[in-house]
Amino acid sequence: MMKRSIPSAAEAEWLQRRWIRVLLWGLLIATAVMIFAFSAQEGELSSRLSDWVTDMIIRIVDADYAPATGAEEAGVVDFVRRLVRKAAHFAEFALLGFLLRMQAGAYGLRRPTRWCWLAGALYACTDEIHQLFIADRAGMWQDVLLDACGVLAGITFAYAVLVAVRRVRARLARTGANPQKTT
Repeated sequence: MMKRSIPSAAEAEWLQRRWIRVLLWGLLIATAVMIFAFSAQEGELSSRLSDWVTDMIIRIVDADYAPATGAEEAGVVDFVRRLVRKAAHFAEFALLGFLLRMQAGAYGLRRPTRWCWLAGALYACTDEIHQLFIADRAGMWQDVLLDACGVLAGITFAYAVLVAVRRVRARLARTGANPQKTT
């Protein structure tokens, strides 16, 4: 029976980074697949999902809500529906941007913001082109811009997280605590 040795600090750090990279790749691929799946929904199914979320939001805000009967109420519902659809675009691409930036940090990529934003914006373009081939869907350049802004927001949030982690580690190192050691 072979005795298993304790990994050195360098080996342990490499294993930790490898595990994080694998996890980030999995999350990144899952996010890209999720975006693709939402874009592959036909217009009617996509509208039903948006209508369900819109109805839920309106009922949370106004417990006595009844389906729109007047022009004013219909206008409010249409506004909320549009807001829900655009917020969904922004949020899913913000998640993509966040994961791209975290992955770039795991690999130590130079100029990560540029590369991550470019990759996310290109994916937004392909997403809108994909929608051109789906029944009752349309590819819109405005959505590409919104998605690219979402990617940038996600990258910015990831950068803030990475800076915060770096500061915590530096503070722990100054106080003599070992940031790698868990109790």
